[in-house]
Amino acid sequence: MPHCIIEYAVPLAEEGIISQLVDDVFDAAAKSGLFDTAAIKVRAIPFSAYKTGADQQLYVNTTVKLLPGRTAEQKESLGKSVLQAKQGLLEGKALLSVEVVDISSSYFK
Repeated sequence: MPHCIIEYAVPLAEEGIISQLVDDVFDAAAKSGLFDTAAIKVRAIPFSAYKTGADQQLYVNTTVKLLPGRTAEQKESLGKSVLQAKQGLLEGKALLSVEVVDISSSYFK
């Protein structure tokens, strides 16, 4: 844990930055100190059909799914770290957002 799911607008893949984005999000999760690095999972999912306001802006949304037990402060710090990692690569190129959520007790592996 965690599962970091990056959703992005397909044109960003053409710029060749998605694999770097995956690495940057992984590094942010690892540097948080909240997880064993062997347990961090990051994946990127492209979307070709999307609408982001009247100007059809590119976007990158990351959802970080965690098992319950982290404090609100830990989740906030993790979310800000992931956002900062994305800003370094994508500032001015896309709308950026991060959501850190607890997985319910119905998660099994």
